[in-house]
Amino acid sequence: MDSSSHRYYHTHDFNPIHLCDSYFSPKADGALLEEAVINPLKFLLKEKAAGRIPGDTLTDFSIGPIVCHLLPICDRFKEIVILEFNDVCISELEKWRNSHEEAYDWSHASKALTDLEGKSGGWKEKEELLKQKIKQILKCDFTKENPTDPIVLPKADCVFCAWAIDIISPDKEAYIRNFRKVSSLLKPGGHLILFGNINHSFYFIGEHKYKILKYDEEFLKKNLKDEGYVIESYQANDRKTTSPLVDHEKIVFVNAIKKK
Repeated sequence: MDSSSHRYYHTHDFNPIHLCDSYFSPKADGALLEEAVINPLKFLLKEKAAGRIPGDTLTDFSIGPIVCHLLPICDRFKEIVILEFNDVCISELEKWRNSHEEAYDWSHASKALTDLEGKSGGWKEKEELLKQKIKQILKCDFTKENPTDPIVLPKADCVFCAWAIDIISPDKEAYIRNFRKVSSLLKPGGHLILFGNINHSFYFIGEHKYKILKYDEEFLKKNLKDEGYVIESYQANDRKTTSPLVDHEKIVFVNAIKKK
């Protein structure tokens, strides 16, 4: 692995299949797969059961062409919009939505979800439902005041952000600016679901080392409070993996309400 220099997710080319294989697939380190797929599914099922994922519209801004995090909650929404930086990731998402023969296989996540729900089948139906709910996949640019310019999205009832702010922000000031742009996509009173890694400085995609913003739990909680959010649910899981691909200390799952 070439660790001589750091790259950034939104400015350097990469193979999205390598990203998915390394962290979100059965090819990944077992503990990594549990951290990136199974534990998030458990958290989201718990939030849904508690009635803490309401609304009709969801805007998702998450790392890579992943869809596993949307599977457990898509039935709660009428419409889902996905935002993504990279054309290659948009292409992969479109392949999956359109059931292209070369689409990435997410059946392991769909089957894991039905297992967690205590059901013996129905994983294909879950995938088809999510495909129906995804109404737009848009390219975004967070250097612009409106990240979806020239399209102006209506404010959503729920915004889901899985690791995306962390990977595009070179420092904490940039994180706060990018967080505010994500927050601008959400209605007052709406829910923000936020996944992030604590004390994490790098991750690998293939042979290349990528930069991710390092911050602690105090910074994360303070930023949410400062930006007008009330945390409803907060879960921090200690790192289990020994994989050299990442160096995080914890993974946090947050569900917070934007004050009216």
